[in-house]
Amino acid sequence: MQNLDVEGSLVFFYYNDLETASRFYGETLGFDLMLDMEWVKIYRFSEGCHVGLVNGERGSHKPSPIKPVRLQVIVSDAEAWFKHLKDIGVQIDREEVHEGEELHIKAFAFQDPEGYTIEICEYTTPYGK
Repeated sequence: MQNLDVEGSLVFFYYNDLETASRFYGETLGFDLMLDMEWVKIYRFSEGCHVGLVNGERGSHKPSPIKPVRLQVIVSDAEAWFKHLKDIGVQIDREEVHEGEELHIKAFAFQDPEGYTIEICEYTTPYGK
């Protein structure tokens, strides 16, 4: 197969309250705002990795109370992220970073303002191998 270049990825989440979600990703998580339009905002959290926030009234999908998706943000120090988010008042799913031996990870999760799950994950071996 020929080498088909991939430059990154972008996942879109759909919101009833775009401004609250935008403050969470920009101010609370510190992601970089790359595109700011009235109905869509795109944040970069690493080179080539983005999350798009869409006003549910304008997007191609609609917000749903069921959120069967998880955004995993891969980091080099899950403990530092855990402490930082706890210190600024983010409600986290546990009292300490979980160490998963089978997947070789240190991880924890929390929800954004409309219930999407974000997992901060440090792989202690390359992608858990």
